[in-house]
Amino acid sequence: MDAAAFLLREARAGDHQQLLTLARELDSINLPTNADELAEALKRSANSFRGRVRDHARAIYIFCAEEIASGAIVAASMIIAKHGTPQAPHYYLQIDSEERYSRILRKKFRHDYLRLRYSMDGPTEIGGLIVSRAMRGHPDHIGKQISWVRFLYMACNPSRFEPQVIAEMLAPMLPGHRNLFWDHYGGRVTGLSFQEADILSTRDKEFIHTLFPDSPLYTFLLPDEVRKSIGMVGESSRGAVRLLEQAGMKFIGQIDPFDAGPYYGAALADLVPTREVRTLTAIIGHPSAGHVHSRLVSYNGPDGFRAIRTAAEAREDGIILTSDQLALLGAPPGIPVDTVPLPERLPSSPSEIAPISALK
Repeated sequence: MDAAAFLLREARAGDHQQLLTLARELDSINLPTNADELAEALKRSANSFRGRVRDHARAIYIFCAEEIASGAIVAASMIIAKHGTPQAPHYYLQIDSEERYSRILRKKFRHDYLRLRYSMDGPTEIGGLIVSRAMRGHPDHIGKQISWVRFLYMACNPSRFEPQVIAEMLAPMLPGHRNLFWDHYGGRVTGLSFQEADILSTRDKEFIHTLFPDSPLYTFLLPDEVRKSIGMVGESSRGAVRLLEQAGMKFIGQIDPFDAGPYYGAALADLVPTREVRTLTAIIGHPSAGHVHSRLVSYNGPDGFRAIRTAAEAREDGIILTSDQLALLGAPPGIPVDTVPLPERLPSSPSEIAPISALK
């Protein structure tokens, strides 16, 4: 049985400086890069894990991966319990099409278009996935672990989340924190740079509703390079897409109104980890040959939510773990723990071969 190299756990206030450094590597809008805003987010996350956030829509959950040997925080991810409320709607561009036919010309055309939509009763969103540069390519695939642990947590606590789960994938970016789609559309209807709009949207989204046109945007009016960028995924996000696909999420025909990155989604009940999660008694012992599989195992106890990846044997009477692994989880033997299988590898997919096009 292999020893865990990383401890996946809920983030704490003491992780602030390391998480701030990590967040600034990606400049993610979900995981704040401002010190005060990150401190507030960590406080809200801690209260969310404890069940102390009265307004379900304000709950967020920040996870981090701690390298056991060094104690360094090397990755992070998060869950936004509800993305879309009357105070801050969830805005997106819906991809649709219409067909036109001329009897006289005997010609038929299919026109793709985008239309601004919003929801004031939005889904749960997963985001903030960051792996430190030093750990990218690590043989233990820490990106897979820190991504999958969110699914495990949601599967074990479905009442805390919405029936639908989405993830916004980062689109390709241009130098200077610019984006091709924004430069040709959003920037022209708002007069803002991409970065200005991105930051403003975290505080107030009113300008999206008031300045973006209600009329459809026919994509044939856009330059070819802009049209082809719609729904594309940035190179750094390809692996994250494949992880979402393994969990049962797929492109849902919606894109971000700022960068035209695709939204992936699925019903929480239909996610693979939700269907495969098991609660088993922790047993100290040695696994039987041929019955070992890679799994995430978690325990929510006095030390908070903790999880590890391990090659373990899951049986009807329990899951076989070592005393060291139970110590990492903060779980005594004989207590129930939660577990899901962890995909062994990332299979080939269309997103691996070519950029995702929302308008195929």
